[in-house]
Amino acid sequence: MPAAYEHFRLQRESDIRERRGKSVPPPKFTGKPSEHAQKLGRDIYQAREDRLNETQGFDNRLLLKLDVRDNFEPASFEAIPGIEVVSQENTQIVLLFATEEGLTEFESRLSTFGSTGSVTRKDIIEATRSIALWTPEDRKGEALKHEILPSASSLILDVELWPLEKVPDRARLLNAFKAFIIEKQIEFVDSVSNDYLNIVRVRCRTTDVDLLLHHRDVRTVDLPPKFFLDATLLQQDISQFSEPNPPRENAPRVAILDSGLNAAHPLLKNAVGETRTYIKNSSLHDEVGHGTAVASIALYNDVTQAIEAKSFQPQFWLLSGKVLNQNNEFDEKLIENQISQAVREFHAEYGCRIFCVALGNERRPYAGGRVGSFTVTLDNLSHELGVLFILPTGNYSKSCVQENIKYKQGYPHYLFKDGSILEPSNSLNAITVGSLSRYEQGREAARYPTDPAYQPVARFNEISPFSRIGPGVLSCIKPELVAYGGNLSVERGGSIREHGLGEVAFSHNFADGKLFAELCGTSAAAPKVAHLAGRLAAEINNPSIHLIRCLLIAHATEGRVNYRSNFKKVQRRRLAGYGHIDEDFLYRSGEETVVLYASDSIENNKNHFYELPIPDEYYKGKRKREITVALSYFSYVKNTRVTYRASRCFFRLVQGRSLDEIVHMFDKATPKDDYSNIEEYKNNRRIGATERSKGTVQASTWELKGASKPKNFYLVVTRNDNEWGKIIAKPKEEYAIAVVVRDRENQNATLYTRIREAIRERIRRRV
Repeated sequence: MPAAYEHFRLQRESDIRERRGKSVPPPKFTGKPSEHAQKLGRDIYQAREDRLNETQGFDNRLLLKLDVRDNFEPASFEAIPGIEVVSQENTQIVLLFATEEGLTEFESRLSTFGSTGSVTRKDIIEATRSIALWTPEDRKGEALKHEILPSASSLILDVELWPLEKVPDRARLLNAFKAFIIEKQIEFVDSVSNDYLNIVRVRCRTTDVDLLLHHRDVRTVDLPPKFFLDATLLQQDISQFSEPNPPRENAPRVAILDSGLNAAHPLLKNAVGETRTYIKNSSLHDEVGHGTAVASIALYNDVTQAIEAKSFQPQFWLLSGKVLNQNNEFDEKLIENQISQAVREFHAEYGCRIFCVALGNERRPYAGGRVGSFTVTLDNLSHELGVLFILPTGNYSKSCVQENIKYKQGYPHYLFKDGSILEPSNSLNAITVGSLSRYEQGREAARYPTDPAYQPVARFNEISPFSRIGPGVLSCIKPELVAYGGNLSVERGGSIREHGLGEVAFSHNFADGKLFAELCGTSAAAPKVAHLAGRLAAEINNPSIHLIRCLLIAHATEGRVNYRSNFKKVQRRRLAGYGHIDEDFLYRSGEETVVLYASDSIENNKNHFYELPIPDEYYKGKRKREITVALSYFSYVKNTRVTYRASRCFFRLVQGRSLDEIVHMFDKATPKDDYSNIEEYKNNRRIGATERSKGTVQASTWELKGASKPKNFYLVVTRNDNEWGKIIAKPKEEYAIAVVVRDRENQNATLYTRIREAIRERIRRRV
């Protein structure tokens, strides 16, 4: 049956209980106190000696790098007077500024610990493995480590200073560093300084790099992001089309932050609300065409289908912010400042909440560890403003594909070796989109149909050869989604081609009579998801941004993705995340597929409870039935903490005889002997609780195969913040849930009708 009904709102139960916690005892110290104390004492002495080769910072404190055991809370060190935690760089390293008084106190405790094996807060000493300075090698960024510096007389570098929490200290640090570079005749270009970033962009000589690497206040030195856009545009002649009507006046806004937009395109002009440039001395014109192509896909989704139907009808307004110049390159200004300005302006002036940013830093493939400044900026803008960023994974270059395969050998296995997603697509609060192949026959293969030399690298619905893979920050599922973005083919002689294998988009050179072009890359896939997000905002009455995220993920299915190899489930999720979106019931429910949703806010260490109103007859018979649950929230983040996100929310789908039983099960006041191990319903579960809960958008599907009704299903949403995040996080973090109940194999399904009756009966009982 067609989707025809509005989705149901799911009512939260009024009972909110404090979350049950669990404590994990620290590992037992197995070393000898005297030997351990002597080793750490020698480390401190050596750090003082090494300091003589370091440029002093804005004050005279010593910056120390401590190698500590896993999962040790860095804030514990602040129990010692004179020691301040600055950053946690990975699971072992904690950095501190320490005064001489603080070091003297620490050495005194070391001495006592070495003599007696016991001292106040000995757990701090036992957890510390070694102490040293933050070295020049530690300060080298990923690009600086691997790229040969240009021989030019000057180069641009991004110098990240330590992001101190106290505003006066941060200002002093930044001003002192500016004075330092002026003294050394290093040119200041731009800077960004806030609660989570402290970056200075400089132009300097190659010989100045060593000076920066030995400065105490420098966290990292790296080459600036290299944003690339793999946008080979193939022109096509198209017959006349009728001029599209503009969207309704109060329709949602979707912003494209890219290379600009040629707003006079006849199929775009009536839907463009605003175009702005954030590049110095640059026009609004899109010189390279990438921004125009991305915007057209975001507005119309499948441009090919619209061409065939001879119908283009926009359902929301487009906004354009130009952040790349005519060479697809960044401005000298920091991209963090440009993006932040564009997002804040469009959000404040137009209420825009959906932003498609089709950029990837070619120099920063994300292979775990510390997160880059661009990523942190997007994550915290999402949390602060409640906006959704939709990003591509970035492209694996054609030359690398060619090196890794020979007539399809090695595809897609090479992606697991060095095909990790590019920053900022590892953004925790954004939705990241990978690419699927739609077409298999390129231009040359069509020209020579009997020649077997022309072969596609991927087949229909397989991962595009250039699509990059996850996981993301904290090993969260990335990309979350995949959409059609193009394919590559192997031509005679072994060369790689893309012509005829991309997605149709609009041409920026429409004045020459060519309305359409071809875009091949993950930047063609991301705007397809942006289109679906914009449509959800237009079709559902005032949806929260979290509800939009939930609905997108809840309708994703792996069934629409083909995998060439027999990959394990974890590998499949690294390639395609939750899958490709099935639009059939995305906007409206039907009798065989019903969507229930709720938007709310939750305090820390609290549980929210929902009872799923599923009728008894749903469980009868042996046909395939599915329940999908999705959760979305945003978290403030800091890349000076390994745990990165301040807030943590997650859900559990559980069974019980009654709501009272479930509430008792999760209540902190319940004795631990009762329900000592709370189990989620695991039968035919697609994604486990631990794996999915690493992200801020989470989902899983349960397939029901039994013929008898189990206990009732309940959904429990829990918030449990990291210790350091309790001060920073919002008292009430907003979230949304979406539940999709499917009974598609039932030809006489009346699921929507029965659920509606169950909801009405529940309302009557409450009244």
